[in-house]
Amino acid sequence: MPKPNDYTYTAEGTAAGGQTWKTSGTIHCDFFNTLFHATRDSFDQLTQGKAVYGQPGVGCQGPYDVTRIVIERVKQ
Repeated sequence: MPKPNDYTYTAEGTAAGGQTWKTSGTIHCDFFNTLFHATRDSFDQLTQGKAVYGQPGVGCQGPYDVTRIVIERVKQ
């Protein structure tokens, strides 16, 4: 069974009305589950207003489209 590691991620995309957004964070899991955890964490940031928005002060409502996601293992 794979050993869990720490990974950082950055996700970018668009939302309704052309609003752009960006999220990032650190997750702890095995590599197989990194995409699941990164997208779940990004969705939480988007729905809680914690993402970085291209047009501050403008709402960011779904549907959300992911245009880029980068996942990297943190060197130990």
